[in-house]
Amino acid sequence: MKIYEYLTLLTFDFEEAIEYSKKYKQKINIFYSFKSILWQGPKLVKVIERKLKRKNHNFIAEANLNIGLALSLIELDFKYLAISKKMDDNLILKVNSIAKKKKIKILISENFTITTN
Repeated sequence: MKIYEYLTLLTFDFEEAIEYSKKYKQKINIFYSFKSILWQGPKLVKVIERKLKRKNHNFIAEANLNIGLALSLIELDFKYLAISKKMDDNLILKVNSIAKKKKIKILISENFTITTN
């Protein structure tokens, strides 16, 4: 999948994500940290995703191993959701099935080469 080849920048907050958005004009992935989503909440992160919507940016919300968070992010219609390959295989299949119905792309966190700036 080509998305794994783009520069992937890890961010923990809105200001940092805006900075990346302004700094990079080429196609990039903005990888929003699992820990940040937990303390900010999925709804706030959805607002951030909308504000950062650009043609050359992929906003990826990370759920890691948290199945409840993954389902919440799917319900909020994030375009890209990253989960850990360490998640139980049956859960991965179920998450993929639910996400497919909502046209959400499930990605594997460990497949990204993540850069912090």
